[in-house]
Amino acid sequence: MKTKNLLLKSAIGAVVLTLIFAIANFFMGYSQDMAHLLWGVLSNFLICLLLAYYIVHSHYSGFRLAIATFLIYFLIGHFNILIEAYIFNITDRQQTLTDILKGFMVALIFCLLFVNVFDQTKIASSQKIVPLSIFSWIWRILTANVLYLVFYITAGLILIKVYPEIMEFYESKIPSPALVFETQLFLRGFIFIAVAVLILRSSILSQLKKAVFIGLIFAIFGGIAPLIQPNELMPAYIRFGHSFEVGISNFAYGFVISYLLGQKPISQQD
Repeated sequence: MKTKNLLLKSAIGAVVLTLIFAIANFFMGYSQDMAHLLWGVLSNFLICLLLAYYIVHSHYSGFRLAIATFLIYFLIGHFNILIEAYIFNITDRQQTLTDILKGFMVALIFCLLFVNVFDQTKIASSQKIVPLSIFSWIWRILTANVLYLVFYITAGLILIKVYPEIMEFYESKIPSPALVFETQLFLRGFIFIAVAVLILRSSILSQLKKAVFIGLIFAIFGGIAPLIQPNELMPAYIRFGHSFEVGISNFAYGFVISYLLGQKPISQQD
């Protein structure tokens, strides 16, 4: 697909996604102004651009492709973010559950529509890959999980060092270290890994392009795009700081684990 066509469809998708969010917010009683909607179009354009790239470079098609697209968007762009917001006392339990439900419905409806915008007549061209043993999968997944905690903590410490003002906001919100470790290791880390494996197994790209793409998905869906829109939960300086922190650390993490979890094509087997 030509780049111009991809950009146009992504722009249209961004407007549609923003409208779906606006309708959902209206029925849920959330207030929204024009500035919020305009920033939402920019945020959603980045999301749609990556989803469009995945759709045209996946060997999945039809309903299977729609579900895969939904899982990538919802798990990274909604669920994982909202769990962390709850852990850090940005949202309470009721708001977190409400936003997860809203994100689930919006992502599902949009992905079912968006996939159908693209040509579904492509020929499936999945590549045979070298299988990994159960032991190999176990150590790779566990290593990737620990690496997420390392990237997460390192990025947070660097942010505090270079941007100490952020602690004024989180002074009364920081959870116990045990809760942070448990949720990052036993929930959020595994979700990142599952999405990375899904993209690795379903996309028709070189290993380098897969690594860059997964890094961008983690960075933009998991941090940059949601932080573009102004909101009452985070002041601008907090969103700005986190955009750099999460954008860089999530991209690096996604890039690294793509090679850790990737499987060689049969033709590259030694």
